[in-house]
Amino acid sequence: MPEEKKPARPEIFFLPPLKMVLSFFDRERRQRAQDHSEEQKEADEQTVTKLIEKLSEKENKD
Repeated sequence: MPEEKKPARPEIFFLPPLKMVLSFFDRERRQRAQDHSEEQKEADEQTVTKLIEKLSEKENKD
């Protein structure tokens, strides 16, 4: 029977701590959310401005 060869050194796998991985993805999500929130604020301001204009037009007509 042939003998099974054992590796000279056991295989070692390095996995970073879960906290490192999660903080990396959280940073990306926060940055995307911040970019999106700025765009959303601008869109909200435009919407509010349009609504104010429409309401003022209606008041002027009456």
